[in-house]
Amino acid sequence: MSFNSVGFLIFLPVTLIVHYILPHKFRWVWLLLASYFFYMTWKPEMAVLIFSVTLVAYVGGLVSQYLREVKKSRKGSVAAAAAACAVSLGLLIFFKYFGFILNNINTIAAGFGHTISVPDIILPVGISFYTFQAVGYVIDVAKGKYAAEKHFGYFALFVSFFPQLVAGPIEKAETLIPQLKKEKKPDKENIYAGLAMILVGFFKKIAVADILAGPVDTIFKNPQAAGSGFTLVGVFLFAVQIFCDFSGYTDIAKGAAQLLGIELSKNFDKPYSAVSVGDFWRRWHITLSSWLREYVYFPLGGSRKGEFRTCLNYVIVFLVSGLWHGAAWHFVIWGLLHGLFIVAERLTLPVRNRFWEKVKVKPDGKAVTAIRRIVTFGVVCFLWIFFRAGSMTEAWNVISTIFSFKAQTASGIFGGISYVFAAAAGILVLILVDGGRAGLSVPGMTGIKDLQKAKVSKVIMPAAAVVMIWAIVWAWLMLSSSSAASAFIYFQF
Repeated sequence: MSFNSVGFLIFLPVTLIVHYILPHKFRWVWLLLASYFFYMTWKPEMAVLIFSVTLVAYVGGLVSQYLREVKKSRKGSVAAAAAACAVSLGLLIFFKYFGFILNNINTIAAGFGHTISVPDIILPVGISFYTFQAVGYVIDVAKGKYAAEKHFGYFALFVSFFPQLVAGPIEKAETLIPQLKKEKKPDKENIYAGLAMILVGFFKKIAVADILAGPVDTIFKNPQAAGSGFTLVGVFLFAVQIFCDFSGYTDIAKGAAQLLGIELSKNFDKPYSAVSVGDFWRRWHITLSSWLREYVYFPLGGSRKGEFRTCLNYVIVFLVSGLWHGAAWHFVIWGLLHGLFIVAERLTLPVRNRFWEKVKVKPDGKAVTAIRRIVTFGVVCFLWIFFRAGSMTEAWNVISTIFSFKAQTASGIFGGISYVFAAAAGILVLILVDGGRAGLSVPGMTGIKDLQKAKVSKVIMPAAAVVMIWAIVWAWLMLSSSSAASAFIYFQF
């Protein structure tokens, strides 16, 4: 069941009504059943997988804490946690990377006249998200940062909570489980904020991301026909598409949770206003960046072991990030290039600071900041090519077309006009949802008081809501008639 489906529009109200009717002591049961039903609508048998990850993490946490606190065995505690993490990550590797590994082995083995049969393994939706969430919990328990959860039902709900189950945000037990346990009553502010976030999320996904998907797909499939200029436009449109697609999902997830009185973690903070690639990753998919920093970068030594190790750690972290996003070489290259750009930013910082000092210009002044934002946006858009491409060959075709400086072919002129309008719409969307002020960035809001503090007109908000609803309905009907509606991009991870 996808958020942008009729089924979800029925599922969510029913879940909310029953949740608030039930006594508090039974609500966790209902939410757990609803979350498993939500997950099983994709493929029922995959519920066994998420239950297995949940059970392994639950037992691993309890055993690790017992060995550390009762048996006073630090090594035993770490070993128990490591075993639980190994099983969970092993399942992730099997379902997501086993085919990729075998295909690469076959590439080498083919030279010797041997190949291995590659099984057709279905990638369970959301496996990367709930696996990382469960692994993070086990590590926190082993470190003594969080007491092992004894109530299996609440822990199972923590792993499978339906709003953020398949595409995050990746939550920590210390922030989510206490909220799941706390009794909540229907609250006017939570309902208002939740509905506002859901509306903005649907607008981003259906009226923007899904509409842009058509031109983007056309350009990436045949960049030579689009020509150099329109291929460049297509890359920009994908930057808008993926932002609206992923942040739109997060808005809906946060809104649905808010209706239940639960606040999920912030996952975006105007990423396209970043002044460096490193800054971009502090603003984009914040919970994944935080997870990688805490559970990969710091254990590797962080910045404590010299400049070379620090730079190497950055590269490793972003290689992991690339692989996390997909089992393909174009994702690996995408992650590697992000890491290399961050390393370059770090190594050139002293030189850049001396340059600004020499020319007597403040590096944090408005003019320099604007230039840095434009350059960073250009770099991020360029790197999105590897993310969007279906293969390294497709990525190279797009890049070579951009730098060929060839005009669009005659057969694509009409389509090119639609790209111009789509680009104009994309720029408008970026201004409204990424650089918006005075309440336009609704995902940052948590209630009526925040909207009042932002001094949003009582006329502007209802008018904006009407416009967004109209745009959503129009886009939904158009996409449904053409079978162009799509799943959220991050569902594949």
